[in-house]
Amino acid sequence: MWIPGFGRYVAKPGNRVGDDAPDFTLPDQDGKQVRLKDQLGDLPVVLVFYPRASSPICTVQMCSLRNGWDALQAKAKVFGVSYDAPDALKRFKEQDRLPFALLSDPDKKVAKAYGVAGTFAAARVSFVISPDGKIKAVITDIKADNHNSQLLAAV
Repeated sequence: MWIPGFGRYVAKPGNRVGDDAPDFTLPDQDGKQVRLKDQLGDLPVVLVFYPRASSPICTVQMCSLRNGWDALQAKAKVFGVSYDAPDALKRFKEQDRLPFALLSDPDKKVAKAYGVAGTFAAARVSFVISPDGKIKAVITDIKADNHNSQLLAAV
């Protein structure tokens, strides 16, 4: 069910399966700049867009990734992406012991490039990007408590 003000995936040239993934640079929870192109090469990259750090469903979703981390990290590099500021992301990461980086997109540029931007929050959508930079999969029907399995099937 879509909630007004929250993003929903809008497929367009540049964000569909088979397209080159839009490059970006965003700060992580520690303020370190992460560029997509620097992450490509050996493993697929997974971008997990989610509405809000520490919100109930987002916490369940991210903890699903944490709980299946051993299998997931062997197959992909994972990054959570939301509009939250780095300090909120740092609290979320530490509080829930999340083993992957969380990226801050407060101006919504990356969410817009991937077609998931909303007024208040990005859509809950994950992108699997192959090592050559092409979008391999777009997961729009996220099962928060089992998202780890969804990603493993897609990578």
